[in-house]
Amino acid sequence: MLRLEVRRFFCRNEQCERRIFAEQVDGLTIRYGRRSVQLRDVLVRVALALGGRPGARLCVGLAGAVSRMTLLRLIRALPEPEIGSLQVVGVDEWAFRKGRNYGTILVDMATRRPVDLLPEATSDALASWLARHPGIEVVCRDRAGYFADGARRGAPDAIQVADRWHLLANLSAAVERVISRCRCCLRDKPDDQVRTLPTPKAAQADGPLAQRIQARQPQVQRMIAQGWTITAIARRLNLDRKTVRRYARRDLDDLMSTATNRHSLIDAYMPYLQRRWGEGCVNAAVLYAEITARGFRGSRQLVRRRLQHWHVAGTPAEPPPTVTPRKVTGWIMRRPEELTDREREHLDRILCRSDQVAVTGRLAAEFASLLRQRSGHQLEDWVRQAEAGDVREIRAFATALRRDWDAVVAGLTLPHSNGPTEGNVNRLKLIKRAMFGRAGFDLLRRRVLART
Repeated sequence: MLRLEVRRFFCRNEQCERRIFAEQVDGLTIRYGRRSVQLRDVLVRVALALGGRPGARLCVGLAGAVSRMTLLRLIRALPEPEIGSLQVVGVDEWAFRKGRNYGTILVDMATRRPVDLLPEATSDALASWLARHPGIEVVCRDRAGYFADGARRGAPDAIQVADRWHLLANLSAAVERVISRCRCCLRDKPDDQVRTLPTPKAAQADGPLAQRIQARQPQVQRMIAQGWTITAIARRLNLDRKTVRRYARRDLDDLMSTATNRHSLIDAYMPYLQRRWGEGCVNAAVLYAEITARGFRGSRQLVRRRLQHWHVAGTPAEPPPTVTPRKVTGWIMRRPEELTDREREHLDRILCRSDQVAVTGRLAAEFASLLRQRSGHQLEDWVRQAEAGDVREIRAFATALRRDWDAVVAGLTLPHSNGPTEGNVNRLKLIKRAMFGRAGFDLLRRRVLART
């Protein structure tokens, strides 16, 4: 037990509201404090790390029983962190609720710590914040248009840097669309030597997904021609913005090909099913049990549907290619020295079967090299080659680079990257999900900005 003796002072001024003053011990006590400064610091750290209820459960055996509301009050009582002078700032969005409500996080790229959290992701909110913090020289961001507009209005003298990871992600998506459209080049045999069974018409053009595509894609195209924005169309048709953007950029045949040639869980087990069929096992239940033991996670009905045509024809169909468009895209976008000899040979065979895929692979590899070597001065030549080619997905990617040219060139030239901002977004997601969405924005902001 610690016995503490302090002095008490009395004020003789009758007009003074407080007549008695107690002496405080620096570093140990505070006015109206029910616990020591050291214990308060421990509780604050527990509250910032765990929140209310989990922190209260931990404190029972650690520092004494406290309620969850006490821990939350300690978080809210923390002083606002000092932002100080900023030179390089990272900006990104984060989701209150994915696809619906978004906020903005701002990170000091020198310390890699968040400096503020905004309750909305709009150009006005970003422009207002940047105007209140003059002196910023570089703004690192993704390719969102509202962030570009907000940075231009809030910090007109700052250099905007497009994030390199997002540039590679956008190019990878374009390459994958090209390979999906030319998926016949993924087979090791020519089309006239591949023995396949016809898919029922209902599965090709009359399925629910195909019907939705046939109904929505022309409607989206008409609204785009009338001047509607992607966001307005998404709200009007109750669709996700990514879906609307896909309908706007791709033709109906391409979308239908993707809808009717989708990868299935059973594709990896087709060679085994063919071998067992050749050995005389034609029972779907037996084959389902065997591939389930090998790791198959699909349903018995899926196996039965794949085998029902074999019963009619008497022989199994040629299995679909084991390599997927996404895997080929990964081979193209990776560094050449990271590929194995087998992967390199397989990729060379695929590129030789289609001129469009070959051109796409060459341009994608050149862009990835420019990005990794930060040779932004060579981007103009690359864009001209992409625009002069006949691959529409790569031309669309090059056109998008033109719309954000200065930021893209800076991203391929300067060493700044938005990676620390993405890391802080992941930390924010962890804190937000640990609170189960029941806490307000003020508490989330305090926990994210706290510096312990």
